[in-house]
Amino acid sequence: MSLPADLQLRAGQYLTDFGRVNTQHPHSWAFVDSPLVNARFLGPDGLRNPGARLSWLVPTPFYSELFLGVQNSEGETAASFRSDGHHHGDEAEEELPFAYRHADNDRGVESMADLLFTPRYALSFDLTDAQTLLLGTSAAFGPNSSGGSGDTATQIYGLDLYWKWKPVSHHGGFPFVSFQAEGMLRRYEAGAFDWADEDDPIVDEDTGLPAVLEDETLTDYGFYSQLLYGFRKGWVAGLRCDYVTGDQGDYEERNLSYEGGALGRDPLRNQRWRLSPNLTWYPSEYSKLRLQYNYDDRRDIGVDHSVWLQFEFLLGAHATHKF
Repeated sequence: MSLPADLQLRAGQYLTDFGRVNTQHPHSWAFVDSPLVNARFLGPDGLRNPGARLSWLVPTPFYSELFLGVQNSEGETAASFRSDGHHHGDEAEEELPFAYRHADNDRGVESMADLLFTPRYALSFDLTDAQTLLLGTSAAFGPNSSGGSGDTATQIYGLDLYWKWKPVSHHGGFPFVSFQAEGMLRRYEAGAFDWADEDDPIVDEDTGLPAVLEDETLTDYGFYSQLLYGFRKGWVAGLRCDYVTGDQGDYEERNLSYEGGALGRDPLRNQRWRLSPNLTWYPSEYSKLRLQYNYDDRRDIGVDHSVWLQFEFLLGAHATHKF
């Protein structure tokens, strides 16, 4: 942290600086679960891997910082990159792999082309004595192993916004109102794949033979927005809206079947939206009790209703939470 020219270096296994939620551990989340777009694009456990990150505090009259991370692109915590193909959020139990292509991740790190690069720029300034605004833009560039071709890549782009109102006369941080939103777009190069060598192949119903999938680039996008209201000391009401979808790929328009059942839209890329109100009580700085309801609508599957009760407590020293 004492490098010259306002530089800082961080190395090891760390959460990638992409947006806001990805840099937070689950105990810092304002909701029980991860936003849909984060889970689908960055993974249910967040995008994190061994590597290093260099940051520069830009000499501006307001907070302004540039980040550049370089990490290994392989493993289950590198969703959308060189993971195992079943990495896309809480739908990971689906039997078929993402884009209906098995991944091949055996080559390790052989060159710079096997690394994950993540630039980010964030700035923040006070709108008034009681209001603060933070804006950020992030990107992630790295290879994926779709189809085992070894030369396919993924690009993810993100924008994030955080606004908070807290009166000068606040008591212990309350009352407050905060609004947070993130939007992401992913371009995923899916490699060619031949199901002829698989034990239980996907079948092309037009030919009656194992399917042969061609190269294509898949585009997915989504967002979430959440509003929190700390209406009295220790009590916070929240509401979050999630949406994620993808443009229909060529492979989804094919007449394919698996184990006798017709395939259509990829469940790991299909449209999904969710509405989540919650209420959190903090008995102390080190504990919380949260009640949350999810209205979850997945295209071609239908609506799910779920109720979550979360209890958490912390022991020992812990770092200050990021703003």
